[in-house]
Amino acid sequence: MSDETTHEVRVHLTRERPPIRKAVLEMTGDEVTFGTPGWQGEHYGFAPGSVPEHPGTLDFLVASVAGCLIGTLGGALKARGIDSAGDRLTADAVGEVVVDPDGVLRLRTITVRYALKAPEDKREAAERARAHHAAHCPNARSVAAAIDIVTELDFIPTLETAVAGA
Repeated sequence: MSDETTHEVRVHLTRERPPIRKAVLEMTGDEVTFGTPGWQGEHYGFAPGSVPEHPGTLDFLVASVAGCLIGTLGGALKARGIDSAGDRLTADAVGEVVVDPDGVLRLRTITVRYALKAPEDKREAAERARAHHAAHCPNARSVAAAIDIVTELDFIPTLETAVAGA
Protein backbone atom coordinates (compact mmCIF):
# COMPACT_ATOMS: atom_id res chain seq x y z
CA MET A 1 0.00 0.00 0.00
CA SER A 2 1.29 3.44 -0.93
CA ASP A 3 1.68 6.26 1.57
CA GLU A 4 1.40 8.93 -1.12
CA THR A 5 -1.06 11.76 -0.75
CA THR A 6 -3.42 12.21 -3.67
CA HIS A 7 -5.51 15.18 -4.73
CA GLU A 8 -7.80 15.82 -7.64
CA VAL A 9 -7.95 18.57 -10.22
CA ARG A 10 -11.46 18.78 -11.61
CA VAL A 11 -12.43 20.35 -14.91
CA HIS A 12 -15.80 20.38 -16.71
CA LEU A 13 -15.52 20.36 -20.51
CA THR A 14 -17.94 21.24 -23.29
CA ARG A 15 -17.40 20.70 -26.98
CA GLU A 16 -18.82 23.81 -28.59
CA ARG A 17 -19.05 24.25 -32.35
CA PRO A 18 -15.92 22.43 -33.61
CA PRO A 19 -13.09 23.13 -33.12
CA ILE A 20 -14.03 25.25 -30.08
CA ARG A 21 -13.94 23.59 -26.67
CA LYS A 22 -14.48 25.16 -23.26
CA ALA A 23 -13.21 24.09 -19.90
CA VAL A 24 -14.38 25.34 -16.52
CA LEU A 25 -11.80 24.89 -13.77
CA GLU A 26 -13.68 23.76 -10.68
CA MET A 27 -11.19 25.23 -8.21
CA THR A 28 -11.72 28.83 -9.41
CA GLY A 29 -14.64 28.74 -11.80
CA ASP A 30 -12.42 30.24 -14.50
CA GLU A 31 -13.34 29.37 -18.08
CA VAL A 32 -10.75 28.51 -20.70
CA THR A 33 -11.55 28.40 -24.41
CA PHE A 34 -9.56 26.08 -26.66
CA GLY A 35 -9.35 26.34 -30.42
CA THR A 36 -7.05 25.32 -33.23
CA PRO A 37 -5.16 28.46 -34.27
CA GLY A 38 -3.16 28.97 -37.45
CA TRP A 39 -1.31 25.93 -38.72
CA GLN A 40 -3.02 23.72 -36.12
CA GLY A 41 -6.44 24.52 -37.60
CA GLU A 42 -5.17 24.00 -41.14
CA HIS A 43 -3.73 20.62 -40.08
CA TYR A 44 -7.19 19.57 -38.90
CA GLY A 45 -8.90 20.80 -42.06
CA PHE A 46 -10.17 24.25 -41.04
CA ALA A 47 -9.65 26.87 -43.73
CA PRO A 48 -7.84 30.03 -42.55
CA GLY A 49 -10.34 32.52 -41.11
CA SER A 50 -13.20 30.01 -41.07
CA VAL A 51 -13.35 29.63 -37.28
CA PRO A 52 -12.64 31.97 -34.36
CA GLU A 53 -9.03 31.74 -33.25
CA HIS A 54 -8.33 30.71 -29.68
CA PRO A 55 -5.15 29.19 -28.25
CA GLY A 56 -4.92 25.47 -28.81
CA THR A 57 -4.48 22.78 -26.20
CA LEU A 58 -0.81 22.50 -27.16
CA ASP A 59 -0.38 26.26 -26.52
CA PHE A 60 -1.85 25.85 -23.05
CA LEU A 61 0.28 22.78 -22.37
CA VAL A 62 3.47 24.68 -23.21
CA ALA A 63 2.33 27.67 -21.10
CA SER A 64 1.37 25.42 -18.19
CA VAL A 65 4.68 23.56 -18.09
CA ALA A 66 6.74 26.73 -18.59
CA GLY A 67 4.67 28.63 -16.03
CA CYS A 68 5.28 25.93 -13.46
CA LEU A 69 8.98 25.75 -14.32
CA ILE A 70 9.57 29.50 -13.86
CA GLY A 71 7.80 29.32 -10.50
CA THR A 72 9.93 26.37 -9.42
CA LEU A 73 13.13 28.08 -10.55
CA GLY A 74 12.08 31.25 -8.73
CA GLY A 75 11.69 29.27 -5.51
CA ALA A 76 15.08 27.60 -5.98
CA LEU A 77 16.70 30.99 -6.59
CA LYS A 78 15.05 32.45 -3.48
CA ALA A 79 16.43 29.57 -1.41
CA ARG A 80 19.90 30.58 -2.65
CA GLY A 81 19.38 34.25 -1.77
CA ILE A 82 18.77 35.39 -5.35
CA ASP A 83 15.92 37.83 -5.94
CA SER A 84 13.88 36.82 -8.99
CA ALA A 85 10.82 39.03 -8.55
CA GLY A 86 9.42 41.35 -11.18
CA ASP A 87 11.46 41.58 -14.34
CA ARG A 88 14.55 40.00 -12.76
CA LEU A 89 13.46 36.56 -13.99
CA THR A 90 11.61 36.20 -17.28
CA ALA A 91 11.27 33.36 -19.73
CA ASP A 92 10.26 32.52 -23.27
CA ALA A 93 9.01 29.04 -24.06
CA VAL A 94 8.83 27.20 -27.36
CA GLY A 95 7.04 23.94 -27.96
CA GLU A 96 8.30 21.81 -30.84
CA VAL A 97 5.39 19.94 -32.42
CA VAL A 98 5.76 17.06 -34.85
CA VAL A 99 3.18 15.24 -36.92
CA ASP A 100 3.33 11.55 -36.16
CA PRO A 101 2.91 9.03 -39.03
CA ASP A 102 -0.77 8.59 -38.11
CA GLY A 103 -1.39 12.34 -38.49
CA VAL A 104 -1.59 13.19 -34.78
CA LEU A 105 0.17 16.35 -33.61
CA ARG A 106 2.58 15.58 -30.77
CA LEU A 107 4.49 17.98 -28.57
CA ARG A 108 8.03 16.61 -28.68
CA THR A 109 10.04 19.25 -26.80
CA ILE A 110 9.41 22.25 -24.59
CA THR A 111 12.36 24.63 -24.40
CA VAL A 112 12.29 27.35 -21.76
CA ARG A 113 14.91 30.08 -22.06
CA TYR A 114 15.24 32.14 -18.89
CA ALA A 115 16.76 35.59 -18.53
CA LEU A 116 17.95 36.31 -14.99
CA LYS A 117 19.27 39.67 -13.84
CA ALA A 118 21.38 39.15 -10.73
CA PRO A 119 24.78 40.05 -9.23
CA GLU A 120 27.72 38.28 -10.87
CA ASP A 121 28.65 36.51 -7.64
CA LYS A 122 25.29 34.65 -7.84
CA ARG A 123 25.92 33.18 -11.32
CA GLU A 124 27.16 29.77 -10.16
CA ALA A 125 24.30 29.33 -7.68
CA ALA A 126 21.77 30.38 -10.32
CA GLU A 127 23.15 27.88 -12.82
CA ARG A 128 22.99 25.08 -10.22
CA ALA A 129 19.35 26.00 -9.48
CA ARG A 130 18.55 25.92 -13.20
CA ALA A 131 20.27 22.57 -13.64
CA HIS A 132 18.11 20.88 -10.97
CA HIS A 133 14.77 22.71 -10.84
CA ALA A 134 12.88 20.80 -13.56
CA ALA A 135 13.03 17.60 -11.50
CA HIS A 136 11.11 19.44 -8.75
CA CYS A 137 8.46 21.00 -11.01
CA PRO A 138 5.10 19.18 -10.82
CA ASN A 139 4.10 19.89 -14.43
CA ALA A 140 7.50 19.11 -15.94
CA ARG A 141 7.72 15.91 -13.93
CA SER A 142 4.21 14.92 -15.03
CA VAL A 143 4.97 15.15 -18.76
CA ALA A 144 8.72 14.39 -18.87
CA ALA A 145 8.19 10.76 -19.91
CA ALA A 146 6.57 11.95 -23.15
CA ILE A 147 7.98 15.45 -23.74
CA ASP A 148 11.63 16.48 -23.58
CA ILE A 149 12.06 19.43 -21.22
CA VAL A 150 14.99 21.73 -22.02
CA THR A 151 15.93 24.77 -19.95
CA GLU A 152 18.54 27.42 -20.71
CA LEU A 153 19.71 30.38 -18.65
CA ASP A 154 20.87 33.74 -19.96
CA PHE A 155 22.54 35.30 -16.92
CA ILE A 156 22.60 39.11 -17.04
CA PRO A 157 25.00 40.52 -14.43
CA THR A 158 23.77 43.51 -12.47
CA LEU A 159 25.59 45.94 -10.27
CA GLU A 160 24.72 45.36 -6.67
CA THR A 161 23.46 48.53 -5.00
CA ALA A 162 23.86 49.21 -1.32
CA VAL A 163 20.68 49.21 0.68
CA ALA A 164 20.07 52.52 2.49
CA GLY A 165 20.87 52.19 6.17
CA ALA A 166 22.71 48.90 5.74
